[in-house]
Order: sequence, then C-alpha cells, then structure tokens
Amino acid sequence: MIRSLLHVGMTVPDLEVGRAFYELFGLESRVAGNDLVFRCENRAQDQLRLIEGSRKKLSYTALGTDDAGMATLKRRLEQAGTRIVSSPFAISEGIWFQDPHGDWLNVQVAEQAPSLAPPAAAINTPGNYQRKGRACDTTSLRKKARPRRLGHLIKFTPDVNRSVDFYVNVLGMKVSDRAHDILAFLRGSAGGDHHIVAFAKSSHTGLHHLSFEVADIDEIEIGAQTLLRAGYKDGFGLGRHVGGSNYFHYIRDPWNSLAEYFWDIDVIGEDDSEWQPMNVGPEEITAVWAATPPPPEFVQNFEAP
Repeated sequence: MIRSLLHVGMTVPDLEVGRAFYELFGLESRVAGNDLVFRCENRAQDQLRLIEGSRKKLSYTALGTDDAGMATLKRRLEQAGTRIVSSPFAISEGIWFQDPHGDWLNVQVAEQAPSLAPPAAAINTPGNYQRKGRACDTTSLRKKARPRRLGHLIKFTPDVNRSVDFYVNVLGMKVSDRAHDILAFLRGSAGGDHHIVAFAKSSHTGLHHLSFEVADIDEIEIGAQTLLRAGYKDGFGLGRHVGGSNYFHYIRDPWNSLAEYFWDIDVIGEDDSEWQPMNVGPEEITAVWAATPPPPEFVQNFEAP
C-alpha cells in the first residue's frame, strides 16, 4: 500500500536554530501557522516540518498511497487492532495512527511531487572525453547545495523485527536489505528507491537521519563543506553505502541527529523478482568505502527516551 515518503515532522526547542541549519543545508523555508515548513527548490511539496517544543523529537512521518491502497490499509489496520485517530498535529489530510512503538504515522492519498531534473553534465571518463575547458574553479567555493527531494529516513527502534513486521504486513512495504535484527531497509510497495524508511536498533525510538538527494557527488561535498565551514559537526563521509549503493555525507544537525546528502541510489522496479535482499552484518552493509571509518557515535540515539 505505502508507495512514497511525503514529509517528516520534527519537534525542536528553537525554530530559528533549525531554520539556520536547514536553509544553509539548501532547503527553502516558510512559516505555516506556528511551525516552520521546508521545501526543496522547484519542488511543490513540503519535505520537513519543524514544530517548536521543549526537546528535540521525531514527531511523525507522512507517507503516500493511492485510493486502493488506502482502502486496503484501513482494513489491515482494523485487523491488526491499530486505531485510526484524529490528527495530533497541524495536518488534517489523510489518516493518523501509531506504529507498535508509539511513533506517529500520517498516510495520505498522494504521490511525491515531481522535481526538476538537473541539466546533464558533461563528464570526462576513460575513453570518453566530452567536456572541454575547466570544470571547477574558485567560483565553486561560492556554490550551494540544492537538494532535489527528501529521499528517506532511518528511525531508531527497540525491536527491528517487530517494526519490519508491522511496516511490511500492515503497511505493505517491502524489505530491500537487512543486517539481521540490527538494521532493515524498506521500499514502497510499487518499487522505487532502495529504501524510503529504514530501522536501526536502539534502546528506544528516535531519528537517526533524514536524507536528501542532490545532483551529483560534487554537490554532496559542496553542501557538506559549506556546513562544516559554518561550524556544524561532521557526521560520516564522504563514502558509498552497500545498502542502497548511494554516495553519502552526513552532517550533525544542531540536536545531534544526522542530515545526509545522497546521490545515485539503487532503484528497484515493481516487478522485483530479480532483486535478492541481503542479510549480512552491519559492518558489511554500511559502506563499501568511506573517507574515514564511521565514528562510534554514528549509531547513537541522541533523542531522549
């Protein structure tokens, strides 16, 4: 049933601190009631909502389905004993319910809005030299990353298997890869990105990271280095994952969750008969290479239980 990731809501203790970070990250902000809402340039869809509160917390995840999927979802929620309730946040669209660990989910009949594809860049590769002239000069220091869309999030969970069971058997998502009971990557029911939601084992729920797609590996580092020069803390990267194959660089947000730039993720078709999910150790799925090893705090859940 679940076909797409629409946006994420997050409670933070200071909206202006959040605005400064995510605008420098490359998103565009606007005020929506008492909240701050962020979009990607040229994309007519909210991607992140910041809600002011006493402490930082992943508030909810908004997911998309179609009409038939919504009917099936309501039936499966009833069978699972999961109650549909009134909206606990300033979002009236769709239905609201909690997953087995109490995290709020909002499901709407909606698809991801289209985003403008970047112009194809001429790239010189061995035996194929298309580009003439200089590709990079000192003006690159003044460039800014321009995220195209929110691609996925990883959530902490005290029980990866229980979370996977609910999101697969009730919400209709599919497992792409996993690392035993420590990490699991889930895609939408109709295929698409290798994962739109993933689960990492922790003592309690929380946000590990939000991940935004950019145009190329150069823009990953333009964005990351811009944030590092501004004093934000490095997370992990540059590197390339095994689970999803995407290039990545993570930066710590002001509350120690991670914001990721990614490019070149695996896409799995709706007819997924040729895709063989891995089930390996977490060290085997994290990265095929990286500039540095992941720091010990990379897997730490900084949200208070």
